[in-house]
Amino acid sequence: MRNRIIIFSVFLAALLAFSGLFDNEAMYGKIHADAQGYYGYLVAVFIEQSFDWEQVIHSYADVYFDGGGADFTVTTDLGRINKYYVGTAVLMLPFFLLSCIAAWLLGYPIDGYSIPFQQGVMFGALFYSGMGMYFLARFLEDRGIRPLIAVFASGMCLFATPLFHYTISEPAMSHAYSFGLFGAFLFIVNKWFANGGTQRLLLSASVFALVVLVRPANGLLILSVPFISGGFIALKDHLFREPSIARYLAFAAVLVVAILGIQSVMYVAQVGKALVWSYQGEGFDFSDPETFNFLFSYKKGLFVYTPFAFVGLLGLIFLAIKKPKEGIWLLVFLSVSVYVLSCWWNWYYGSSLGMRAMVEFMPFFAVGLAFLLNDTTKSVRILIIAACVFFGYLNLVQSYQYQKFILHWVGMDQDRYWQIFLKTDRKYDGIFYREEQKSEEEKQLEFATRVVFESDLEEGTSWGNQGITTEMSVSGKRSTLVNAENPYGSTLGVNVSELGPDGDRKLRVTANVWSEDAFPKLSIAYSFRGPNGDYGHDYIGIGQFITEPETWTKVETVVSLKQPIDSLDNWIVYPLNTSDMDVYLDDIKYEVLTLKSEP
Repeated sequence: MRNRIIIFSVFLAALLAFSGLFDNEAMYGKIHADAQGYYGYLVAVFIEQSFDWEQVIHSYADVYFDGGGADFTVTTDLGRINKYYVGTAVLMLPFFLLSCIAAWLLGYPIDGYSIPFQQGVMFGALFYSGMGMYFLARFLEDRGIRPLIAVFASGMCLFATPLFHYTISEPAMSHAYSFGLFGAFLFIVNKWFANGGTQRLLLSASVFALVVLVRPANGLLILSVPFISGGFIALKDHLFREPSIARYLAFAAVLVVAILGIQSVMYVAQVGKALVWSYQGEGFDFSDPETFNFLFSYKKGLFVYTPFAFVGLLGLIFLAIKKPKEGIWLLVFLSVSVYVLSCWWNWYYGSSLGMRAMVEFMPFFAVGLAFLLNDTTKSVRILIIAACVFFGYLNLVQSYQYQKFILHWVGMDQDRYWQIFLKTDRKYDGIFYREEQKSEEEKQLEFATRVVFESDLEEGTSWGNQGITTEMSVSGKRSTLVNAENPYGSTLGVNVSELGPDGDRKLRVTANVWSEDAFPKLSIAYSFRGPNGDYGHDYIGIGQFITEPETWTKVETVVSLKQPIDSLDNWIVYPLNTSDMDVYLDDIKYEVLTLKSEP
């Protein structure tokens, strides 16, 4: 029964993933942003066979990300290295190799980013999430929890926490893999304490080493061992009772060091040194924890975006009262973990859904939920289950909102949270981004010098004739069509001296856009052209603003404009469509805003 329910849960998550409901239409595939760093080791080693990160990044950014792929590297005194740790790539490896085979058989490019690779990394995350659920349920059953309650508690880890998002929407991030390892660690260590055995000890050490290799801060997991053993005294008694324990622990330590050495091998291959701090300029400030915000802030607070964890905490308090030798140690472990993680320089961990740093710790909150359900009356149990089911629904809504730009990636507060609470209508897409865009635009217009280039694309326009058509328009008779056959639209080319005075420039783009489907891969591209060729390419995404197909939408956006090398160079700007759908643009306006220098 347990296995069937867990398999069904993973299958349901896969169906939701392939439904497209939780897709971010503005991004290509599942591997983007920070995830490109975790995944980048696989591309470097198996595709490029080189740690030339410029090549690794731009070979695929130019093809799949309109030139805007994430730069996941840092430059040290020794050279350029991948900022992220290699453990996630190690766990992805079997699925990456299967993706290579699938790409070869199906005729896709074997480049690490084509469709089989995007789907392969998602299947990997589904596997590790399912693995974590399976081992967590087994652990709970071994601790006396009824099987259905054990499965329910482990299932809530997937459907009532951001683990769902990091399994199907951002599966190349580290969290689903860490969650699987946390569940396995609980089960295997518990079996070792119950039955002994050198193999279980060495397997526990291997899993712990992988936990650290994936995300070093998750080495805090070692503090959970007294809870698993039944208390500190039980832990001490077991260690002294085990024959030749010192020798076995030494073997385990050697195994841990050997597995962690994979990271050192990667560093040596990149810059010739075994130990490097890749998070330059970042770190922990243990004198200034943001614990309250970490738990309760509307920005990313754990209990705000994952109320399931609060129910689990109540269960842990209940466990500490009934079984203090176990429960108190578990509360201490989680308290220390929250304190340490809240001391990170960026306590909310950047653009993310909820408190992502706690996703892999959800098995311990599930322990609290399971013990609470196992030892309460039927009426209370029904209320708790109903609350958890609602929290699961809330989590799915938030996952949807996050992907559709309804829930702001970093800019949430109390007013915004309740303004879009459980809202899923597409009219809310980008609601806060549009507000910020408008504020930025007003700010620029308030104290900027403006140079305007605009065209209705009618006869006599000085802009290029690329894609000019009379099939449809907003004003007049003509517009510019960009599609798979003609991806470049009407082009403006002017001398840099015409952009206004030198200084910090912003570019405001305004255009009317018609697309046969929502969210085309549409951008405004520009570059500078000097005697040695084009340079300074940039791509301003505007397709994410097109939420209604087959209707004209007015698009406005403001971005920073790169600096030219020489005022004698030319500035070239044009619409670019890298999707297969037909897109028309009309009444295009580019405003170059040069900020006044502060006195």
